[in-house]
Amino acid sequence: MGAWGHNSFENDTAGDWIWGLKPAKKSLLGNVKKPFAYPMSAIDKLLKSDLYIDAPEGEEAIAAAECLAAAQGNPPADPPEELEQWLASLNDTRPDASMLERARQALLKVCNDEQSELRELWKDTEYFQAWQAAIDNLITRLNAQNDHK
Repeated sequence: MGAWGHNSFENDTAGDWIWGLKPAKKSLLGNVKKPFAYPMSAIDKLLKSDLYIDAPEGEEAIAAAECLAAAQGNPPADPPEELEQWLASLNDTRPDASMLERARQALLKVCNDEQSELRELWKDTEYFQAWQAAIDNLITRLNAQNDHK
């Protein structure tokens, strides 16, 4: 039996996905090069699909949205070490408004009854409200501005 919890990184899929989140690299001029490419690939893959969303795609998009919220200055309560290392490599580089909006849209799509296996799986458990509250909290953190420097 694999891990399956209502928070964003409490499942095997997100745990595997976060291993691919590598610290951002810098260009010769010291600029961070495409720091959001990996999280945005999971979000955009989900958004481009007009088909039924399988649970693993939803879990990856949720983990990716967590990365953007964290980069915005609003991390989850107990971020994985890989996320903390990635954040430290960003040098205060923030996702732009378009990225944050796409992440919100992906989360709304994951929460849609008619398109999301993940929602169907959670809806059949006693933890559905906790899962929905975790997604709502993530959307709130994506929306929140944080001027930490």
